Amino acid sequence: MAKIINFDEDREKLIETLQKAVQSANLNFLIGSGCSLPAIKTLGSIEEKIQKEIENGKEQVAQKLVFDFLKPFVECTKALIDDNPNSEHRTTLDNYSEFISAISKILFERKSNILHKQATIFSTNYDLFIEKTAESFADHLVLNDGFKRTPSLRNIYKFSTSEFFNTVYNTGNLYNYQVEVPSINLVKLHGSLNWQIKDGDIVHSVEYLPKAEKLKDSTEATKILVFNHLFSIILPIKDKFKETLLNQIYYDLLRIYANELDKENTLLIAEGFSFADEHVFEITKRALKNPTLKLVVFCCDKTPSEYEDKFSSYNNVEIVYSKNENIEFKVFSTFLAEILPEGKKKSICKVETKDSNNDG
Repeated sequence: MAKIINFDEDREKLIETLQKAVQSANLNFLIGSGCSLPAIKTLGSIEEKIQKEIENGKEQVAQKLVFDFLKPFVECTKALIDDNPNSEHRTTLDNYSEFISAISKILFERKSNILHKQATIFSTNYDLFIEKTAESFADHLVLNDGFKRTPSLRNIYKFSTSEFFNTVYNTGNLYNYQVEVPSINLVKLHGSLNWQIKDGDIVHSVEYLPKAEKLKDSTEATKILVFNHLFSIILPIKDKFKETLLNQIYYDLLRIYANELDKENTLLIAEGFSFADEHVFEITKRALKNPTLKLVVFCCDKTPSEYEDKFSSYNNVEIVYSKNENIEFKVFSTFLAEILPEGKKKSICKVETKDSNNDG
């Protein structure tokens, strides 16, 4: 059965266990809407509410729920692109900055000659906080977001799942040495706010923003529908796939998730994710038959019972909870930085002080 770990009493032992794991395991993170608080509210029961209205034949009511759900994402995306975040955006950016910084340092210190200095973040979030945060780490960290950034006169970058898991090396001109640059694969399972479908491809674009800005305060049903159709994302409704291309991409990304968990000696750390997504949950359960996979779930709430019910029959699952505090994203990210080997935490932080102060 799943092992329950008290974050308050077993913290040092957990740190020691994860220090060893990140040196020898394929490192993966699974994050959900709990990580983008307070800027973006959690999904809650929105899918059930929308589905209920659809089943009752109230399509306009359902579309209005989708509309209200999407509006904060427009406001947030506009603020990030204009570099004009409000206080909630800044808090969320700070949390993501600490998270990315911790992963960067862990990968930098990885000594394995077999494993790449690479981690993968699987996310069901649409927002662009990780992309914005990664700008501050660009000198020493590569973010693979699935877009092929070859030179283009029209500056069109197409999305392809083949872009994930590429590695980048710095090569010396004189002695021909090679040093791998740490990298993160960002796999956004439900799509992203910088995705747009054009001519049968997903391209990197936020050209919809001006139109979305004009429509976000609409009350007319036709304008609400136009607004909802501006986005190339997988909406929180049972009938997710109006677009065949999104259907294909979604299952391609789920296959990447399944393949990663099937690899030998894999570590998956989940934070801010409830496993309410039935596809992700089922794939995760199947993958747990792999005895070399370890899943570590951090509870945002004080009780681990929700996760105990889901993973009670799996010995390779650890559920981390605290009686004293919710293990929110900030708490989790601060803890993640402690996984660095002793003696390295302080020195690496000094090296990256300039970048850290400018994050977000």
